[in-house]
Amino acid sequence: MGSFGARVLGVAVDTAARVRSRIARHPKVRGLAYDLRNRRQFADLQLHDIMLADRPRVDAYEAALRAHLRPDDVVVDLGTGTGVLAFLAARHVARVEAIEHGPIIEAAQAVAAANGIGNVGFHHTHSRSFSLPERADVLVHEQIGPALFDENVLANVADLRDRVLKPGGRILPHRLELFIEPVQLREELRFPPAWQQEVHGIDFSALRGFGERQPFDYWYRLLREFPLDHFLCRVEPVVTLDLMTAGPQDLPHRITYEHPATRAGSLDGFCVHFRVWFDDEISLSNSPEAPQTSWVTPFLRVESRPVDVGDPIRLDLHADDLALPRTWRWR
Repeated sequence: MGSFGARVLGVAVDTAARVRSRIARHPKVRGLAYDLRNRRQFADLQLHDIMLADRPRVDAYEAALRAHLRPDDVVVDLGTGTGVLAFLAARHVARVEAIEHGPIIEAAQAVAAANGIGNVGFHHTHSRSFSLPERADVLVHEQIGPALFDENVLANVADLRDRVLKPGGRILPHRLELFIEPVQLREELRFPPAWQQEVHGIDFSALRGFGERQPFDYWYRLLREFPLDHFLCRVEPVVTLDLMTAGPQDLPHRITYEHPATRAGSLDGFCVHFRVWFDDEISLSNSPEAPQTSWVTPFLRVESRPVDVGDPIRLDLHADDLALPRTWRWR
C-alpha cells in the first residue's frame, strides 16, 4: 500500500474510532450497556451472599422501614434481588410490589414461598416497564454503587417516582451525599506510582513517562478494605441531591474541590465515598471511618506529595457522566 493509501486508511480508522467513542458516550447507549451489565452482575448469588451478610446495610434498612411504613401503605421495591428489603417491608404493610429484571427473582420467589410470605407480588421486568393501576405510597431502593450514582439510581428512581409514586409519597433512602476527600494512606500500605519509588537504592523515576500510558484502572482503584490513615481536610460532601426532586440532569459534569489541609501528612489520593439518608437520624455510609459494609471504596490516585496544615488542596474532576466513573478525568 502506498503512502497515500496508508494515510486514507489511517484517517478512516481514526474516524471510525471517534464515531464508536461518540456512540458509546450517548446516554441511551450507556444506559442499555449498564442494564445488561447489571443483569449479569447480580444474576447469581456471589454478590448477594455479601450483601445479605452486610449488617450495617440490612440494619439501616430495617430500622428505616420500621420507622416509616404504615399498615395501609403500598410499597414498591426497586431491584429486589433476593427479596430481603421486600420481605422486611412486608412485615409492616399489606402489600409490596417487588421489581427485578434479572433471573435472581426466582431466588426471591423461592424464599417467599419457604417463609410463607404471601403479601409480596413479584414482577420480572425492568422498572421502566413496570406500572400499577394505582400509585404507591413508598418507593424502597438500594441502587447505590460504590461511587453512589454508578448503579443508575437517579434515572431509575426518578422514572418510578414520576410515574408510580403518589404525590407526597416517600422514597427510602432519599437524600444522597457524595464525598471526594484527600487522604493519607497507612504507611505500610501506601502504594505511590512506581516512578516515585526507590527500592534498595534503585531509582524508578525513569518510569514517569509511562504514567500517561497507564489505563484508567491504574488511577481509579476499588478497595475492599480502605487503608486510611487520616483525612487531610474537613470532610464535606461535594454533591448533595434529594431523590424527591432530583433526576439525572442534576448530576454535575464538573466538581471542583478546594480546601485547606487541617492535618499534615502525605497526599496519596482522594477517597470517594457516600452517605445516604433515610431521615435526619438513619443513614448508611461506605466511608472508611464508618462500619465496614459490602461496598468497595473508590480511590482516585495522584502523585504523592507532602502537605502541611493550611496548605490548599485542590481537585478538578470532569465527567461526561458522573454515574459512569470511566468518564471521569481529574487533576
